[in-house]
Amino acid sequence: MQTLKATRKARPSRPRSGWEALTPAELQVARLVAIGLSNRAVAEELMVSPHTVNTHVRNAFLKLGVSSRVQLTRQVLRHEADNF
Repeated sequence: MQTLKATRKARPSRPRSGWEALTPAELQVARLVAIGLSNRAVAEELMVSPHTVNTHVRNAFLKLGVSSRVQLTRQVLRHEADNF
């Protein structure tokens, strides 16, 4: 009897830190936080739970090496200006 193995396409590895490390969802949440939305408001905007937003914010903090929403906002503004 032959068993079939599920094969997965190899994803390119994502860096562990910096902007390239952010998932699309983390980037979207970071941008919304940067314009001043609370986690609850971000959750409502994206139609996800506040817990999901908390997770994305925490991951963005870790990947960008920041520890506050103000620092995150500065990083987002700098990144957006550099890529304009």
